[in-house]
Amino acid sequence: MAIAATADQSQAAPNASLVAQMRPALVAFFRRRCRNAAEAEDLAQDVVLRALAHSQSISPARATGYVFQIAANRWRDRGRRLLSRRNCVAWDEQSALVVSDGFSPEREVGAQQELAHVLGALQELGQRTREVLMLCRLERMKHAEIAREMGISISSVEKHLVRAMTHLTRRTRGSLAASHVPSN
Repeated sequence: MAIAATADQSQAAPNASLVAQMRPALVAFFRRRCRNAAEAEDLAQDVVLRALAHSQSISPARATGYVFQIAANRWRDRGRRLLSRRNCVAWDEQSALVVSDGFSPEREVGAQQELAHVLGALQELGQRTREVLMLCRLERMKHAEIAREMGISISSVEKHLVRAMTHLTRRTRGSLAASHVPSN
């Protein structure tokens, strides 16, 4: 029993050191997203604490990917929390008319259908492929940054992007063409 505890502690020490060394990269990761230095520091600190709590259960080779997966999950949790705590705005009839001016109901329905097709196609992608696509296209990260954060090679990042774009192109062209067929 004491031998097992010693082995866990010996593996936890290098992982704890590695996690602590990753803190500047985590701060930069969050800083790119939230543009607020104090919030980026808080989010990075939270990720470090979560990673340290589980540092004995991961191998040093997988620690970097594990920590950045925690960071990505923490960022998603933050977004969900912000969405659920939105401020309510009083209804203003004049503002509603101005905002809706120029958008016909048909155009809105068409846009919603297109969005549903794209979201459906995204959900069909594997998790890693979807994450690579989101980091590249939405977060505007470079391939080398994505590779480093996800613990994969640049070549793998490029392969995931090709796979994602091929799938999305195939799925959206087919479904959008079918939804725009005129009816007789």
